[in-house]
Amino acid sequence: LHALNTHWASLYQAAVSGEPVVSSAEFVNGKLGAKAMRQLQDAVAVMTGHFPEWLVQLSKACPFLLSFECRQQLFHFSVFDRDRAFQRLQEMMPELAHADHHGDRDRVMPRLEKKKQSVGRQGLLDQLEGVLSSVGISRAILEVHFSGEVGTGLGPTLEFYTLMSREFQRADLGLWRGEPVSGDSAYVHSSGGLFPLAKDQKSLESSKRYFRLLGRFIAKALYDSRMVDLPLSTAFCKWILGQQNSLNIQDIQVVDRDMSRSMAILQRLLLAKVEADSLADGESKSETLRQLSQQVEDLSLDFQLPGSSLELKAGGSYISVTLGNLAEYLQLLSQTMLVSGVEAQMTAFSEGFSSVFNIQHLSMFYPEELPQLFCGSQHDPWEMKSLVEHCRPDHGYTHDSHAVRHLFEILASFGPEEQRKFLMFVTGSPRLPIGGFRAMHPPLTIVQKHVEADHSPDDFLPSVMTCVNYLKLPDYSSREIMEERLAKAMSDGQNAFHLS
Repeated sequence: LHALNTHWASLYQAAVSGEPVVSSAEFVNGKLGAKAMRQLQDAVAVMTGHFPEWLVQLSKACPFLLSFECRQQLFHFSVFDRDRAFQRLQEMMPELAHADHHGDRDRVMPRLEKKKQSVGRQGLLDQLEGVLSSVGISRAILEVHFSGEVGTGLGPTLEFYTLMSREFQRADLGLWRGEPVSGDSAYVHSSGGLFPLAKDQKSLESSKRYFRLLGRFIAKALYDSRMVDLPLSTAFCKWILGQQNSLNIQDIQVVDRDMSRSMAILQRLLLAKVEADSLADGESKSETLRQLSQQVEDLSLDFQLPGSSLELKAGGSYISVTLGNLAEYLQLLSQTMLVSGVEAQMTAFSEGFSSVFNIQHLSMFYPEELPQLFCGSQHDPWEMKSLVEHCRPDHGYTHDSHAVRHLFEILASFGPEEQRKFLMFVTGSPRLPIGGFRAMHPPLTIVQKHVEADHSPDDFLPSVMTCVNYLKLPDYSSREIMEERLAKAMSDGQNAFHLS
């Protein structure tokens, strides 16, 4: 039933929208989920890595019975090493970090080595291979420092992953389908998310190198509980999970909408041919088929991938598309765009990923869930209730302070782009972890920024300590001034870590 609910559109030849009929939440079993979460909160089970066999098997055979959050915790606890698992448990249950049972505190505290690397802001992609190689297959957590800047720790490291994610989207690399978007330099944008550009053998080597590096980069981020900022398409995620054989013409709607529209026109011509073939022989049938043939020939298509020299079959550049071979053309076009033309790149991605940990461990997730696993929370509206419950005023501020209330009102009014800028300013990453503000560790803390007695707070900008998610906020005289000064700080306080 779950598979039918998800893949019902594949029963139709025409390209139709394949949204599930009912929400996936309807399949989650609350009783099993509660039992699983109790197991995942057992410190002994986490430290030893011994979870009930039924839980591991269920998460792979019937993932839909457990919530995404439950499977995410099981993934982190069962796939990675004991210290990483126990550190994550402490983040879920902070009381464990403060436990001190008769001097046993040191015994249960996770011991995670940190490997520090210094990088320059220019030519980041060229430095990535060396950075990842320096960590190798060790369990050390990668920590990044930008050359010439005083900032160290969590903030610069999160910004490194964000900037590197952007580097992989550069248009000049020729990795992705999509349209270049100009900024400081050109990056690729695709409304349906990133998917590899089909390549012929002559231009594959460079692409394979970058996709292998991308696999290592994403796996290392996941291994260290860092977030990347890559809008990956569902079709790309199907490849990651080894589900490429399920890709079909519906996925082209997501991967390349312009190509999908063109193929829809050809499909209509093909269906018209099928209808004409069912007619009795006569002048009407002959005239209909003649007109359809002429429409196909007027398109001047051959068996090459449009906009590319990649042949759909041997000698394809010399074979014209006709009404007689139109069905073969559409089938080969889909196969080349989604499977055979990107197989080498995706194989390289999997090899790079598995050099950090086995990519098969991702099998407890669905393709539509991987972007959330890799990239964190989506940009949903921030509610006042969540901000009040999970953000902590301190050092001069309380929840009753005018400045804190004004700040929460401003944050609750932010759209997605303003959310990204604020998070980038405060944390170094443009996304919240899965679970939103509740899952931030350490929590977002708002402290009062004191100024000299002969100065006005209105003359100063907010500043931050990204390593501990601290926002140092002057006690502004009005919400309007706070909003203006915060916007300026969010805009100006990017791309460098200096003393504030």
